[in-house]
Amino acid sequence: MVTFILLFLLSILVSIDAFAIGFLLGLKKIRIPLVVVAMIAFFSGFIVFFSMGIGRLLGEFVPTSIVQTGAGIFLIGIAIYNFIYELPLYRRSYYLMIALLMNVDSFGYGIQAGLSDRSFWFAPMAGALIFAAFVIGVIYGHEIKSRFIIRYMSYIPSILFLLLGLSKLLF
Repeated sequence: MVTFILLFLLSILVSIDAFAIGFLLGLKKIRIPLVVVAMIAFFSGFIVFFSMGIGRLLGEFVPTSIVQTGAGIFLIGIAIYNFIYELPLYRRSYYLMIALLMNVDSFGYGIQAGLSDRSFWFAPMAGALIFAAFVIGVIYGHEIKSRFIIRYMSYIPSILFLLLGLSKLLF
């Protein structure tokens, strides 16, 4: 039971990025087909599964702090780029980019879970929660009526990417 609760909490951590990105897309009133969201969630579960295998294979040779630092720097770089040039998240070709962005830290969490010898049930649980968090994020983003948020909507993705990147570097 304790193992299940731990895996569930880890899955929630992995799905926070999915909620944030879904929220951003919802704010911009971008409609993403549910099939695409399901494919992104399946891809996320596969990334967690794959990285857990890498974590188990490489065990003590791969410091997870390097993965977290790299993810943080990558997200901060995207935030800076997005402050200068707004990322066109509405284009279909960027669904792949969204999936990759969401899975930068999933890869790190998967390696950590593999190093900790966690159950491989973490992967499908993470995929399911990523799906749910993404859908809930889009719904909440669509429901926002605050004029302040809508007025400065173009800065929100940059700020969230910056905060996610800093969280990877600091925690």
